[in-house]
Amino acid sequence: MNQFRHLVRTLFTAFVFVHLAAHLCPAQQPTFTPYKASGIYAVGEKVGWTAAPPPGAAPPAGYTYTVRKNNQDVIKTGTLDFSAGRATIEATLDEPAMVYVQISKPGGEAEGSGLPLALGAAVAPERLQPSAPRPADFDAFWASKIKALKAVPENAVLTRADGGRADVEYATIRMDNVGGAHVYGQLAKPKRPGKFPALVIFQWAGGPYPLQRQWVTDRAAEGWLAINIEPHDVLPAEPQSYYDALPQELKNYHTIGREDREKSYFLKMYLADYRAVDYIARHPDWDGRTLVVMGTSMGGQQSLAVAGLHPKVTHLVVNEPAGCDTNGPLRGRASGYPFWPADNPRAMKTALYFDPVNFASKIKATSLVAIGFVDTVTPPVGIWIAFNQIKGPKEAVPMIDSPHNHQATSEQQRPFTVRSAQWLNTLVHGGRVRPNPDPTRPLPADQPVARADQNSMLAHRELLEKRKRGRIDVYFLGDSITRRWGASDAQYKALLENWRRNFHGWNAANFGWGGDTTQNILWRLENGELDGVNPRVIVLMAGTNNVGRTSPQGPDDPRVADVPRGIKAILDLCRRKAPGATVILMGITPRNDNMVVMPVIDEINRRIAGFADGKRIRYVNINDKLADKEGRLYEGMHNGDKLHLDLKAYQVWADALKPILTELLGPPAMQDHAPPPTGDPSARK
Repeated sequence: MNQFRHLVRTLFTAFVFVHLAAHLCPAQQPTFTPYKASGIYAVGEKVGWTAAPPPGAAPPAGYTYTVRKNNQDVIKTGTLDFSAGRATIEATLDEPAMVYVQISKPGGEAEGSGLPLALGAAVAPERLQPSAPRPADFDAFWASKIKALKAVPENAVLTRADGGRADVEYATIRMDNVGGAHVYGQLAKPKRPGKFPALVIFQWAGGPYPLQRQWVTDRAAEGWLAINIEPHDVLPAEPQSYYDALPQELKNYHTIGREDREKSYFLKMYLADYRAVDYIARHPDWDGRTLVVMGTSMGGQQSLAVAGLHPKVTHLVVNEPAGCDTNGPLRGRASGYPFWPADNPRAMKTALYFDPVNFASKIKATSLVAIGFVDTVTPPVGIWIAFNQIKGPKEAVPMIDSPHNHQATSEQQRPFTVRSAQWLNTLVHGGRVRPNPDPTRPLPADQPVARADQNSMLAHRELLEKRKRGRIDVYFLGDSITRRWGASDAQYKALLENWRRNFHGWNAANFGWGGDTTQNILWRLENGELDGVNPRVIVLMAGTNNVGRTSPQGPDDPRVADVPRGIKAILDLCRRKAPGATVILMGITPRNDNMVVMPVIDEINRRIAGFADGKRIRYVNINDKLADKEGRLYEGMHNGDKLHLDLKAYQVWADALKPILTELLGPPAMQDHAPPPTGDPSARK
């Protein structure tokens, strides 16, 4: 182990220099690397970033920075000093807070972005608390408003329309609200008999705009009973000219009734949201188990409010919710949209009745909350405060370099888009989501997670059918390295021929899927892909996608302990699902797309070798035949991407397996009864 640590430390030092030079911001700006990849620090811990100049460029001059606490109070300013080759920005806080750093280049904004170059960090965010106490009559106020709503008949009117998809039923909906107002939206469901999980979608801010039908029809095609609610009392699907002609007062709706909780625009908006959840919870096609509310920005604000009010909500999925900690400016914390005026005491008092922070303490739903660390529209300090009030199971999704969603790149928003898709895919298939309790670490490798893309879900359904066909004595399980060997895709024709030459007569079937991590494999197994198969042998290779190509995070890289836990969980699940099978556990093959991960792979392989007992679990490592002592793959062993195996390498793998298969199964039979190979569903479109 000491040798492993020494090697990783040496490679890590070299990588830091390369990494800082290689990942460039637009227009040859300096690059900034946080001291902690999670962006989350403890009170008293040094918060910092290392700045590196663009490669091949002279050290930049004139860059200044301003550090603000909670996006408001300036706590430090300075000039980046590249005289030593690199510069640093550092701050230490003695209390929980968010840290926002604005970098100013000579001449103003970051070139090409239209936005300031900004950095963000969190200091003990789990300890952040509301800026103002919850009103004593908060619950009584909202109980009276819901009672008044229930006194108004729903009077739901559905107008059937073309949903643009043959597999979906679509309609617009109108219901009555308090005070003669209406609730408008869209409703869609799969065009097949059955009961479905429900998804209620709330919209972001802006002057009223038309709802797009695909916002619900795409969800219905996935299997949801979906309703999308227009936040305003306007028709939901009119030409743009209709919305352009609406009164200016309505376009500035967030200013209406600021000083009076009875007149606040958000009162009828939240009641409309409640009515929508009520409607879907009584819908005859709801499965009675899963009811998700979701939204971004003001949609997240509405989701938090209704999840705190309505007991039928089971799950909450929000991205950068607006309106949190409205009284923050009175405590040195920026607030943001809907911009309640901090210099107006009556507005500050009214705001508390519509602040998601004060609804959050009543939320029992399992919750996913994404937070942009450089968001100035809905500042992260208030969102953390709301998150901390939630009593139910919950997961925070830090997006350390993301501004507000409409200003962010897809990569900056990726932590939310991926994680929310995983949650929704799990829920729509009847699964149970398991929140990650520690935002400073990735989801543990031994926790099942559904894939985020629909192609993978389609492949899963095909593999569920495949397990019922033919006879399967040898069950191959893994990621793309496994999948390509026995796939029907045209580009892998030579690999399939090799598969058949080596395994014909042993009834071997391939259940690998490209891109899978250990978490994804666990999810597939938990959701039926091994059920009822009862193979005699399982061949498992997993973990390379958990390792990835990210360079080591120092000598104690967390993947070294985490990945073996994931592989052990797969082994345990295979033993439970197929107790009569012998498992052949393969070592992770070399990755040459970033050579510095090889010590991590070698140490993982050393650890998982200990899972074998030589009888029911056999361990096979073919790396010494694929690569040299440093892990460099020999010529002809990879397909050019320095990761996936080529024909020659697959033959090495087959040669290692066949003696074991012969021992366990006897020689191959003349006839093979395995199911036909499957491929990538997207390749058939």
